[in-house]
Order: sequence, then C-alpha cells, then structure tokens
Amino acid sequence: MKLDPKKHFSPTTTVLALSFMIMAMPATAEDAVELPGMAVTEQADEGINYRVDPSRTGISRPGSAELLKRTPGANVNFNGPLTGIAQYRGMFGNRLNVLVDGININSGGPNSMDPPLHYMPRPRLGGLEIIRGISPVSLGLETIGGTVIANQKRGEFGKGDDFEVGGYFDGGGQSVDDGYSIGGTVNLSNARHRIELGGSLEDGDDTEFGDGIIADTAYERNSYDLAYGYRSAAQEFGIKFLRNATGATGTPALPMDIVFFDSDFINGDYHADIGNLALEAKLAYSNIDHQMNNFEHRAPPADPARFRFTNADSRGWYYTIKAVKPMADGKLSFGADGNLARHNATIFSPNNSSFFVQNFNDINRDRMGFFGEWSGDLIGAWGSELGLRYTRVESDAGLVDGSPAQTMAGPRQLRDRFNNADRNKTDNNIDAVTKINYRIRPDLKAELGLARKTRSASYQERYLWLPLQATGGLADGNNYVGNIDLDPEVAYDIELSLDWRTRGFYLTPHAFYRRVNDYIQGTPATDPVVVMVSTANGDPTPLQFSNVDAQFYGVDLELGYDLLSHWHIDTLLSFVRGERRDISDNIYRVAPPNATIALSHQRRRWSATLEGEFYARQDKISQTNEETPSAGYGLLNLFAQYTLLEDARTTATLRAGVDNVFDKTYSPHLNGTNRVRMSDVAVGNRLPGSGRNLYARLNVEF
Repeated sequence: MKLDPKKHFSPTTTVLALSFMIMAMPATAEDAVELPGMAVTEQADEGINYRVDPSRTGISRPGSAELLKRTPGANVNFNGPLTGIAQYRGMFGNRLNVLVDGININSGGPNSMDPPLHYMPRPRLGGLEIIRGISPVSLGLETIGGTVIANQKRGEFGKGDDFEVGGYFDGGGQSVDDGYSIGGTVNLSNARHRIELGGSLEDGDDTEFGDGIIADTAYERNSYDLAYGYRSAAQEFGIKFLRNATGATGTPALPMDIVFFDSDFINGDYHADIGNLALEAKLAYSNIDHQMNNFEHRAPPADPARFRFTNADSRGWYYTIKAVKPMADGKLSFGADGNLARHNATIFSPNNSSFFVQNFNDINRDRMGFFGEWSGDLIGAWGSELGLRYTRVESDAGLVDGSPAQTMAGPRQLRDRFNNADRNKTDNNIDAVTKINYRIRPDLKAELGLARKTRSASYQERYLWLPLQATGGLADGNNYVGNIDLDPEVAYDIELSLDWRTRGFYLTPHAFYRRVNDYIQGTPATDPVVVMVSTANGDPTPLQFSNVDAQFYGVDLELGYDLLSHWHIDTLLSFVRGERRDISDNIYRVAPPNATIALSHQRRRWSATLEGEFYARQDKISQTNEETPSAGYGLLNLFAQYTLLEDARTTATLRAGVDNVFDKTYSPHLNGTNRVRMSDVAVGNRLPGSGRNLYARLNVEF
C-alpha cells in the first residue's frame, strides 16, 4: 500500500503516535504499588454523589454530557456534537436538575441546542457528579428526574501573605473528526485574595464512522472567564464573569443548525460561618443570544422558499440562600431559591423579507421555592433524611403573530385563539423526601427511599401555538402544538438500595419504581385546524402536549473487585423501563439495558484499561412518537495514562486511547434521526456512533 504523507501523517496523527510510544515505555521495579480507587467514585462525606473523574475515562467526544455514560443509570441523548442532553433512569431534558457551577442555566433556544452541559467544555471540567437515586429537596427547584452537578476546575487560595502563581493546562486532539481542544487557567493568589483568568478552544470537522462521514457534525466553541475571590477567617466571597462563544456547529437530528450562541454569565457566591450556622448564598445572571438556520451548515433545502433562520434569546436570574446548622445528631438545612427566565424566538426567511413567525414571544417562566431538610443519625445503626419543599411556578406569554396568520385562515385561527386565551398560569407544587438507612454492619448499608416529586410544564409544552418542531430537543420528527392548561407532573418514588464496600470490593445495587401522574407527553392532535396547518407544514399526524399517566422502573448497580495486586475490574449495569399507564405504549427515547466492564492495570507512574461497552436491542419503543427499534452492539475501548513529571510544584500527565477499536458501525438508541441530505447517513436513519478514534491529551498542573 502506498502512503500519502498528507493523509496518513497529519499533525494529529503524529502526536497520537508519539503518545502511544511514550505509553509503551517499560515499567521499572519502583512502579509496583496498590491500585487506587475506581474511575467512578463515591464521595466519602456524602455517600450519594457519584463522580466521574474526566482524567480517567476513555470517552473522547467533545461534549461533557458523554461522561454520564460512566455513571449507573445515566446516559445522553445525542442531537449533535455539542448538543448532548442528560438522561437519568429514562427521564431527560427539563425533568433533570442540571447544576453548572451551582446554577441552573436556561437554554438559549427552543430546541435545546445548548442544554446546560453545553456550558461546561471538557477542557474546563473539574468533575461531573450525579446524585444517585432520589435527589434531596435542598438541591434544586424541580428534581423529578434527578440531579446532575458539573463544576469547573478552579484555583485555590494561597497559604500566606505572598502571592503565588498556579494553574493548569489541558490540551489534545483526536482522529475521528480531526478535532482538538485546549483549555486552562492562570491563578494568582494568597491567603486572602484569588484572581483567575481562564479559557478554552474547541474545534472539529465532521465525524467519521465505519461506513463514511456523518455530515453536519463539525463544531466550534470558545470560552473565556475572569474570577476574583476574597477569604477571611469566617467568610468567603467570589465573583466570576464568563463568556461562551459557540460558532457554526451541526445538529443533524434537529431542523436547524447552530450559527452562534453568544452567552454571558455573571456568577457570585458567598459563604460565612456565624457561630454554629453555615450560610451559603449564590446569585447569577445569564444573557444568551442565539441564531440557527437550515441552509449554511447542512445541504440547503431544494426549494429556496424553505430557507429559514431563527433569532432567539434567553435572559435569566438564579439565586439561592441556604443555612446549615447542627441539630439532633444531624444537620438541618433550610433556605430559598429561585430561577427567573425570559425567552423569545422568531423565525425568518432570508429569501422573503415579509415572512416571519413569532414562535415564542415575551415568555416568562419564574420558579421560586422554599425548603427544609434534616439528615443524620437516629437510634443505633439507623439514619434518616427528611425533606420538604414548596415551589411556585408562574408562567406567561406575550401576544404572537406571523405572516402565515395574516394571509391564511388556519394559522390566523390558531393565533387568535392563543392571543385571546388566559396565558398566565401558576402552579403550587409540593415535594417531599423520606429516606431511612440502616448500617447492617460496618461495610454494608441498606436504604429505603420514598418521595413525592413535581414538575410544571416547560414553556415549549405550554406555549407552542403553531404546530412546529420546537420541542426542547425531542427530535422525533413530529410537529407539536402546546397546551396552555397542562397540569404539573406528580411522581411517587420508591427506591431500595444496598451499599457494600470492603477492601478491594464494592457492590451498590439500586432498585426503583416511579409512578407519574399527569406525565406530559405528545398525543395525537384532534383539533382539525391544528391538523390542517400541520399537514400544510409537512406532518399530517401532529402531536399535542397532554397529561397522561406513566411509570418507570428498573435496576442499576456498580460492581468492582481487585483481582490481583495490580489488576482491578469495574462494572456498571443499567436497566430501566418507561411505560404509559393510560394506554399500551412505551415512553419515548429510553436507554436500552446496558453494561460497561473495565479491566485496569495500575502502576505508580502509569495505568492502562481495557473496556467493553455493551448495549442490548431496544424494542420497547413509543408507537405514539413513531419511534423505531435499535439493534444491540458491543464496543472495545483502550486507554492509558503516564505521569511524565511529578514534584512539589508541577504534575504533567499524558493520556491516550482508542475508542471503538474494531471500527464497528453501530447506532445508539438515544441518538436522534438524521435530517441532513448529502450525508453517508440516509435521511430518516438513526445517527451512528463514532468510528475508530485515536486520541491523546496532555494535562499539566502547576
């Protein structure tokens, strides 16, 4: 075979080859030590947070949401390279409470092209955690589906009066999309002051898979931030300014692609110890401007009259204040929190200056809550967590219009009906959590959890007045229309778990059942005007958001074992079923049963892991959403790391790996369906997973 130097020896390929050569250096006798903890670890002081360490996982796709696959019960809905929507035990999107640096981020567009984890680039990610099982009421306003926590890497205060310089650098590349990402911070600090400047750059071309190229999967994202912190003996204050600039980025499972997200955030926090009372407060503001279109990044429509672009924006405030104090062999937490959001989105045509549709106009969705929670020891080996929350959700929408409504009877009827309706809605929601745990023996604990959880309708579910596909990222290809009078979802949860940990072994099975009343789901629209307008817009069988009944149940577990002094095996297993209770059907886009098994070998300066990912066929699909089944598959991944330098001031680590070693063609069930012409993926087929991918990263901390 004749090699083309330009093709086979690109800068990315050369870096990867050198990285593997360094990894292959033989170990010395001094390398023999005990294995450290598992890649997905339990935080010792809480027992509920399961943290993915980004430095020890082989996942190389750009989105931080991909890391959720390394936690039991969690997964990701893939609509594009930077549009991964978190899923946990069958629920996703607005049903999950995702905290990014401690705050809720409202998506800048109506199709969740920028879900919350979009704002945590992988080079800046310090850790990703999931609250396994039932979320405490103190962690968020609407936690019906669970809680995910993503925190950025940040510098520390110094030790004395003299200022010190510290920081980190993280950078690397990958072959599957000729992509790269770099990021880091420089931190100047002493014992009282901390100033930090950071940023990241990410860029990649279309992704390769076993049978070709997935068109419309290139991406571009940059972020920059400046932070200041002050600390005294009893209090600490911090403020951070962050700008995220996402450029042309594909979302092949959605009707349009990202032209830009220009996003600015101001995040302030305060901590104080007042006697035996610990006080925490946070105030944040977000300003997101967004544009998307269907003709620049992908093959444009054949008919110029179908060219579209959308201008959207989102403004939001987030606040929380919480006090924690000792009480009765435990701690009492109480406080208030809120999230005030504004949204707009208007569709235009570049080829017809008179065309417009006010998709969403002057949307308000305000959430304000109060909570109290106690956790601690009861009698003997018994412990408990008790929590109660009240959340008030107020929403409203302005008047809408559109050029079709000015010339066509059907859209005019829908516009006038919407504008004449009472659009101001208020829900008063109550959440309650009870957990009882029992320490059977020092290394074995059992817990029973019971909860009532609630969620009010999103603004898309309530205020989508014209049948369109602006659905918060459902990506099922159906036109939807909203329902102003939706009731809140009410879920009743029960969970039984065991946590067994000895030296060199752990097992943590969780079994759960969730019964949801008034679950919000698209059902076949019966309004003849809606059907007529939707048919003219390409879908003769539109759906309307409605309250139905549903249930979710399943089991997930972690298992790990030290085989020998340097060998360890870790296993994740997840199974969930989502079903309608009112009719014989399944819930849309639920992850199939899956397992990950990793065999690791650890020495003092290097480690290597052989990993298998296994997904079963998913044929428990939603007929209502016209969902198609998916085939099962298995993948083999390899990754390793080598410590190049380690001293009192600096640590340098090289990490490299190969995902999908055998270049298998497969289509994850949670990937959306392709809408892009002129791709190696047929329109209407589920988007495939990435092909063989060689990658390497260098991390330096100083």
